[in-house]
Amino acid sequence: MRQTEEPQSVVAERARKNRPVSPHLGIYKPQMSWVLSGLHRNTGVAVGGAAYVYAAMFGLAPMFGLDMSSAAMASSLATLPAVVSIGGKALISGCLSFHVFGSMRHLLWDSGRAVSNQGVYNTGYAALAATALATGYLTFF
Repeated sequence: MRQTEEPQSVVAERARKNRPVSPHLGIYKPQMSWVLSGLHRNTGVAVGGAAYVYAAMFGLAPMFGLDMSSAAMASSLATLPAVVSIGGKALISGCLSFHVFGSMRHLLWDSGRAVSNQGVYNTGYAALAATALATGYLTFF
């Protein structure tokens, strides 16, 4: 190494400081493809996380003397106000329904069908419509 050259760390630091800041999602126009993709991932995390939490609660309940039987859960949920009960059912059924129909959409794409721009929008609208119908049905019936 010559005496006049700067150490690599100094050169790297100067280059890092002069780099432009990368744009983030705020500059992009929301499009159905990436909005529904993010929603599909988030509902998957919510449904999976809720299942893990419930399974852990069910498994650990006897250690803490809690009753997690169906009858005990039904009686405790029946004491909730109607707004909370219906809202909770709508949230749970909405997440589950959207994730199921979004998964069907992805399986359709994996088979090589509906991968055009028009196909992406058609399957997106179909998944949203099916989610709305299933959420309404599961919430109120």
